[in-house]
Amino acid sequence: MSYTPDESSAQLYAEKTWLAGSIMTGVGYGVVLALFWLCLQLLWRRTRVKDADYARNCFFLIYVCVMFTLGSLFMGSISQFTQLAFINDRNFPGGPSAWEVDMFSINVDEISNVSFVLADWCATALMVWRCVIIYRDCGSCPWPIIMMLGIMFLGSVVFGILFLYQISSPLSSPYSAAGTNVNFTLPYFFFELATNITVTILIVLRLYLYRVHNKQALLGPGHVAEHTSVESVIVESAAIYSTFSLLFLIPFATKSPVANVFMQVLGEAQLIAPLLIIFREAQGNGWISSAVSSTSSSKTAVQSPQYSDIEFTSQHMRNEGLKSTDYRDVSMTAGEDSNIDNDDNVVEVPRTEEDHI
Repeated sequence: MSYTPDESSAQLYAEKTWLAGSIMTGVGYGVVLALFWLCLQLLWRRTRVKDADYARNCFFLIYVCVMFTLGSLFMGSISQFTQLAFINDRNFPGGPSAWEVDMFSINVDEISNVSFVLADWCATALMVWRCVIIYRDCGSCPWPIIMMLGIMFLGSVVFGILFLYQISSPLSSPYSAAGTNVNFTLPYFFFELATNITVTILIVLRLYLYRVHNKQALLGPGHVAEHTSVESVIVESAAIYSTFSLLFLIPFATKSPVANVFMQVLGEAQLIAPLLIIFREAQGNGWISSAVSSTSSSKTAVQSPQYSDIEFTSQHMRNEGLKSTDYRDVSMTAGEDSNIDNDDNVVEVPRTEEDHI
């Protein structure tokens, strides 16, 4: 006896993708939670010291709290939406997959939709700002890059508003727009993907040029490797964000149910990339933090010689040795009453009347 629902294999496969996406979203939220806690601890300690980075650390602290709030709202809404589809309204015609498409505009899911778009704007804005900062440090004002990325970000905001309007309409979803022939899902995610990939390529290119030009500089290959290792390039360029955007957009464009998985996971994946960047900055390993320290280090390297701990200690001991030698010579010639303990090599200086006084 079979307990399989009376549905086609395509419907069952679509339901599997919706459920798998919800489970994987929970995994992504766990990563976001861990990164949020780490960033919160580091940034809270930094904000207690009112130094030159105080304003930036306060901004990062507020930013990670906002992003975590949006991620939590998204996760809670997705969980409730999945419960309604697979438990409460299990007998909906067409099964849970048809219910999730037709009920995409209900109030419970609107929370996740708005949280998704707002978090996407915040993540993209941080990446655009990050790219401008990295190129600004090359010594010239990157106005062409600023204008290009600004236009692309503005386009993603416009299409994001239209996308929210579409999926908020009754009987509308990312797959269909009721009452209109225009589906803004593809243009919106295309602009987002184009912006993310452009930013990723620009940052990777800048880090590569940084490695080429500074590998033999005063800072040395070890310092350059701090920003050009594989993990550093992945974090600094937000390649994770671009990868998950591609994993969603390609199946969506080909109308594959696999898009149901990554459309939900993308809601948390887009938070991981900026949180990783801020975590590196809070540790002092990010581009901005290291740029300041490397600039001051390079100036110090030019102005004064560099000693290792061993060299500095040796130099100090040599100086002290010369001082004691000079003192011993003076003491030996001070008078005939000088007594020397040859076993311990200790010079005994005779006391004078002033010493007794």
